[in-house]
Amino acid sequence: MNVLAILKDFTIRCKSVFENTTTKMSKRFLNWLILTIRTVALIPGKVNFTRLSRYGGRTAKTFASNFKTPVDWMKVNVGMARDCFGPGDDIAVAIDPSFISKAGRLTYGIGRFWSGVAQRVKRGLEIMAFGAISLSKQTCVMLGAVQSPNFKTLESESDMSMLDWYVSLVRAKATELLSLTGILVADAFFSKFEFVDEVTGMGFRFVGRLRADSYLRYLAIPNPSAPRRRGRKKKYGEKVDLSNLDMSVFTSFIYEDSTGIKTRCHTAVVHSRALKRYIRIVVCPVGNGEPLLYFSTDTGMMPERIIGFYRTRFQIEFGIRDAKQFTGLQSQQTRDKDRLDFAFNLSFTALNVCKEVIRKDYPDLSVAQFKRLMFESYLASTIISTYGKSPHLKIIQKINHRLTQLAA
Repeated sequence: MNVLAILKDFTIRCKSVFENTTTKMSKRFLNWLILTIRTVALIPGKVNFTRLSRYGGRTAKTFASNFKTPVDWMKVNVGMARDCFGPGDDIAVAIDPSFISKAGRLTYGIGRFWSGVAQRVKRGLEIMAFGAISLSKQTCVMLGAVQSPNFKTLESESDMSMLDWYVSLVRAKATELLSLTGILVADAFFSKFEFVDEVTGMGFRFVGRLRADSYLRYLAIPNPSAPRRRGRKKKYGEKVDLSNLDMSVFTSFIYEDSTGIKTRCHTAVVHSRALKRYIRIVVCPVGNGEPLLYFSTDTGMMPERIIGFYRTRFQIEFGIRDAKQFTGLQSQQTRDKDRLDFAFNLSFTALNVCKEVIRKDYPDLSVAQFKRLMFESYLASTIISTYGKSPHLKIIQKINHRLTQLAA
């Protein structure tokens, strides 16, 4: 492994990502963006304008001004998802709101949002993250993020709830998402009529999870031998008792997960009173606890795929975690709306490029190990370029000063 060639290889890979998309950029801005993504990939610790300037060779003001430039991040990342997953029907779009820590009072969108890690409401920011997941590869390519406004501002100015806001985000991205896949996956919070009805109207097949106390009904099966009666025919059958399933309606199958664990599950097409539609439900027993209820609005979807898509949805949470740890999702040095949007999406795109390079060139490395390798390559190239072929005391003093700055 040639340590000095890693930075050059990463730059070439990054450039090819943007060349394969139809996103139009000026040559100057594209070169700066590739430099910025490379800098984000090698910076240890926080990623902000000060540290970008220290490692990227541009002033902090240059980075701050360029962060105002609009970029079609969704188109760039959809192209990376197609290159990573290839053609196939095992792809779905996952969505997940994520809490971003942020102090201060003047930052756009700052308010009180739910933090899944803390399991309580905290003051900060929130983004809606979009990701493409693959059943066969068990991974996620982050497609982009949109910041959520403060709930009070949203309610007073737009007369919208947070669920209405999430619906509007999916509608705004629907064309690009549907070009990738027609399956949308989200957690149990989104299994509400208002959301499911809207996204299915856009053309998505929704996969989610229901509460164990959901009111489900069997389909009404007419009895040809019963006497004909006056009035409307019965629309639904009896309520589904999850502790005593009607096995003449439900079909049993064995589901084997990626770790080899096998579970006997049951599936049927039933009517959900909350969602006001027929759905395919999959009941997965869990020891002595309440069973897990997965569902899809596509009643013809295979039950194994329903379970697989929902469980693979957790890959988007791992993507958000990696972006927070390695590419500066949670360390923005700005309060401006446009710069925040740029910073969030830059973090996801940089993570995608890192994973793409790892997948093709360094499959045995983790993201943390790859970042360490990038930093070592940058450090070695800095030393060599500063010392030159004939080092002397003044140059040694110069490199020592430079390394002191990097270590600060």
